[in-house]
Amino acid sequence: QIAKKPPSFLPSFRFVGPRLHQGDRTVILGDCAHTVKPYFGLGANSALEDVSVLGDALNEASDTSEAVREFTKRRAKESEVLVKISRGLDRPGLLGFATFVLPLILDSIFNKLAPKIFAPNIISMLQRDG
Repeated sequence: QIAKKPPSFLPSFRFVGPRLHQGDRTVILGDCAHTVKPYFGLGANSALEDVSVLGDALNEASDTSEAVREFTKRRAKESEVLVKISRGLDRPGLLGFATFVLPLILDSIFNKLAPKIFAPNIISMLQRDG
């Protein structure tokens, strides 16, 4: 069923659920389960959370089949929400400008005017050399 879905190319961010396992021995995790925009820094952290949850499920379950079903139960909803958040953070058009670009510009201006009060935004911090 999962293999029948078309491939996910940027900027189309998808959630493969509602089931994050196939059969009794295969799980789908990380970017395969929940693609998010790379410049938000959510992908690696959520993949590590997936691994942690899978490890817990394997330790607690009586067999692998039970563990993969439990992994889906614990991570599917959160994975879906993560993709929805990623999709919504930088919308196209005027709404995207007002909710994503404008706050970045204002953060930069405020940081230059009062750096002790306003921290630089995360994207400008990532762009710094060294």
